[in-house]
Amino acid sequence: MDALTSLPLDVFLLIISYLSPADTIRCRRVSRSWNAVFTDDDISRNLMRWHFPRAREMRNAVPGTLGRPGYARMFPEVARRYLHLRAARPRMMEKIVIDAAMRQESHFYEVEPWNRQLRRNGKSSPFQYRDASWCFDDGLLVCRVSDASGYLAYDLETGHITLVPFDGADRTVRRVRLAHGILLIEWCERERCCLSSSGAAIHRHFATVYDVQRPTESGPSAGWGAGPWQIRFRSEWKLDDLGLPLNRRDRFFSAHTATHYVLYVWNHPATTHDSEEPVEELKIWRIDDACAYRPSDDPTGAGMPDAAQPQPRLTRVLGRGDLRALGIRQGKKPMLREILLDEANVYFHEEKHMWLVASRVPYPPPRHHSVRSTGIPLSGIGPRWVDECCADGGKIHLTFCPRAAAGAGSAALHGHGGWPGYAPCWRHDAFPYLTVSSVVDAQAGVRFAARRCSMIEAVSSFVRPKISVSAEADGMLEMDLADDIWTHLLAKGKIAGDERWVVGEGEDGNISIARF
Repeated sequence: MDALTSLPLDVFLLIISYLSPADTIRCRRVSRSWNAVFTDDDISRNLMRWHFPRAREMRNAVPGTLGRPGYARMFPEVARRYLHLRAARPRMMEKIVIDAAMRQESHFYEVEPWNRQLRRNGKSSPFQYRDASWCFDDGLLVCRVSDASGYLAYDLETGHITLVPFDGADRTVRRVRLAHGILLIEWCERERCCLSSSGAAIHRHFATVYDVQRPTESGPSAGWGAGPWQIRFRSEWKLDDLGLPLNRRDRFFSAHTATHYVLYVWNHPATTHDSEEPVEELKIWRIDDACAYRPSDDPTGAGMPDAAQPQPRLTRVLGRGDLRALGIRQGKKPMLREILLDEANVYFHEEKHMWLVASRVPYPPPRHHSVRSTGIPLSGIGPRWVDECCADGGKIHLTFCPRAAAGAGSAALHGHGGWPGYAPCWRHDAFPYLTVSSVVDAQAGVRFAARRCSMIEAVSSFVRPKISVSAEADGMLEMDLADDIWTHLLAKGKIAGDERWVVGEGEDGNISIARF
């Protein structure tokens, strides 16, 4: 039996290259000599290269450095993950219980989405959802589990929990978002500051941002207290000088990067008269400078820093006329789904669907499903351009956008390199299903998609085959997760994560983590 392990290395590697990952791991149990060979770090590294070249661990491994990863330990862990990914069966489900008090409007009053639903054959389903009270990025989950705990940053990989230095006393959070190493919390004071002309209560609204950084070296053992993540206050600013209404009629959308913050405000007309249009405004801030000044602690503005000092700066304001000229004014029949941002432009994503029903949907309904992204520069007048994708044809034979002809799975997985101005074909790449939310880990070749069709709901996992030397295979393995997974993850119509896990909110209001 030891004759196999005594073969020349190149012959031995050629033989074991035909083994599946599961068979390779089983070989460790044959004998002590086989265990010594199959747990050799160099051989395990070859196994990782052959079977899981896309895995996060391989992408993060830096050759030639001290303390290189232990491939012998890594290989069975990654093999187990991809076994569960390809079977669409989570290894375990973890639940974070959220105190019921945290779901009260005094603590979290999410911005209301447009009142739009999909209706077909007498059945209805939501088209847009309210924002979740949590956010996730790069393995870090930020949430508030109770009034006493405040916001916590939970590292799903290490189990470390770090306290976010945000004082939620007498504050109502409107939105929380983590992206580009920046944690942004939009909030307002619970006590109103004045009344609008229509009698709506106006509250002072603010945005507070924190720099979120993971040190290069791991921290202490998992548990409460200071973890490996560093969360530091960067700056704070007012969203509007006069404040914003706190109600279910007025909306605002926002996006941020490490350097810019964009806010679009849509205020409902004060009367129901047909001639009165909603108030619309787009504001752009430069936020890369740190500033200790907090306007929420200085209502009179007496301590405001000098204009020459570093601070968040409002660099551009576009009113209703400017938005009309750019083709992104929403008016009384808004179709805006989200705002995205990169280092140079802001993108308005608008979406129409032939099955939409709502008080503000144009009549008659659109002939086909379409997605449009309109980009405008963050500064200067610059060019305005549009990227559009739509499903053409009738109700029986539906042909799709020619751009998706190369393969819907490829377009969904790569999304034109992750460019936020890309109008996503995957909104209708699985007609008659509509993608509600998706998790795309393009480097790993893994995508999770939550899709619905009338009252049919499904969460699927897509896994790319391994990379060959010459070219990548075109096919994608698609598997549906268990039927009840929707109730654990999609109550807010949002999932997040990467190849290791999927995070969502259940119908019970608690956060669920599907670990693979």
